[in-house]
Amino acid sequence: MAKKKNSNGKFIAAIVVLCVILAVVSAAAVYFYINGRNLSAHSNSVEGSLSAARDELESYEDALSGKQDEVEYFSRIVDEQSSAFESEKNELNEKISDLNKQISLKRQREAESRAAAAAAAAAATANGVPAAVPQPAPAPSGGKTIYLTFDDGPSPNTPRILDILDSYGVKATFFVINTGYNSYMKDIVNRGHTIALHAYTHNYKTIYSSDEAYYNDLQKISDVVFNNTGVRTNIIRFPGGSSNTVSRNYCSGIMTRITKGVQSLGYQYYDWNCSSQDASGHNVAVETIVSSCKKVPSSNTVIVLMHDTGAKNTTVAALPQVIEYYRSCGYSFAAITSATPPVHHRVNN
Repeated sequence: MAKKKNSNGKFIAAIVVLCVILAVVSAAAVYFYINGRNLSAHSNSVEGSLSAARDELESYEDALSGKQDEVEYFSRIVDEQSSAFESEKNELNEKISDLNKQISLKRQREAESRAAAAAAAAAATANGVPAAVPQPAPAPSGGKTIYLTFDDGPSPNTPRILDILDSYGVKATFFVINTGYNSYMKDIVNRGHTIALHAYTHNYKTIYSSDEAYYNDLQKISDVVFNNTGVRTNIIRFPGGSSNTVSRNYCSGIMTRITKGVQSLGYQYYDWNCSSQDASGHNVAVETIVSSCKKVPSSNTVIVLMHDTGAKNTTVAALPQVIEYYRSCGYSFAAITSATPPVHHRVNN
């Protein structure tokens, strides 16, 4: 009987232990289940935060890219204006030098004239004959040639520019890039104007990243022009002009090297010594463009910088007044050829 009670006690104890183990296992399962759900929720929250952070980073990258484009645009404007001011300063110095020479020459001639008149008067008095006072020779004069140049076309405004030029019988030069209006390149050539190379992309960061990048871009725009016109031109203009400083941001010394390099390859580059200032913004006032074009340098070779883009409607509107002003001054017009005396800026990189 005692053995039977002892056996029953062990059985009950085993049952109790088993129940405790089941309770512990159940509690552990509940614990891990709850924690698993919390961990999953936390993981989803972290993933959501990371996704939002990625979206915000992309937004900042897009904004930064936009700001970089703005910086390049304004750098281009500053370069062109700085080049124009530097050119105007040089031309003003030349003009002052020419004026000083003319004053000196005039004084010399007046002195010679007075001496000759005195000698003639003395001789006439001695012979009883009135003397004719010699007149000084007229000062030599030279005519200026205006080379109207249009950068960054072709554009929707190209046909309008060509029609105005034709109506005045004026020839001009178009420094072209690769646009959606390349079919107008053939019109430029067929109507007797000079087509010249500017850039394929006009993206400073791309073009001026290395010497090789510049020459590759130049070859690409040369091929575009040839494919559309059959013309292989050797007349070029650097984006931003040879005096640009924006290229310093991408490749030190590149302008010093390629200004020499292009000439060794048979190209000739042309900057400008008179700016219409139409690059200072979109739709610059017609009066500003006309008055800027009236600031003619002393040089007989006057290369005028203008632009041919869809945003330059006021440039088109100002063109007749510009032509009429130059005509009223007695200036002639011509398109740039390989024989045109080059106008070069001072290289700053």
